Amino acid sequence: MNQISGVGADLLGVFAVAIGAAALLYALSHALRAARRPLPTWVLPAGIGASMLIYATWNEYSWASRIKAQLPERVQVVAEGTGRSGLRPWTFVVAPTSRLALIDPQAVRDDGQGAQIVPVILVERWKRSVTVEQGVDCAAGRTRAPDADWQPAAPGDPAFAAICGQGG
Repeated sequence: MNQISGVGADLLGVFAVAIGAAALLYALSHALRAARRPLPTWVLPAGIGASMLIYATWNEYSWASRIKAQLPERVQVVAEGTGRSGLRPWTFVVAPTSRLALIDPQAVRDDGQGAQIVPVILVERWKRSVTVEQGVDCAAGRTRAPDADWQPAAPGDPAFAAICGQGG
């Protein structure tokens, strides 16, 4: 794997922001010291820490919108999942999107028995994307998970609604 991804990329971004904030605050500190108005000593570490927290929070809350902006127009987001964590208490106030389920209508194919096979792409933050194939039979109103039997489509099933055109 030649690209940095996941948690490594997030940590690299946080450290880059910290170094940039440190450089700016250090330059500001020296300029103010030359003007005989020195900054309090706590400003540098507090500013670096605040910049790291602000960047990490922005990165977490903007992840889903940045992923969606990179998708081709034909790909549909059929479901979003949120995540809360005790290690990030602000997520209990407003939970960030941490999972997406995507469907590419051009990848849907006929199963030869009147139903369709729908590749559903599951994208989760800090994990590899996974594609699962779900069977959809619009005429009979049923779905089938991989290696499972046909079941009546659940009310509001996003994949069924997206493929069969029944608003979700």
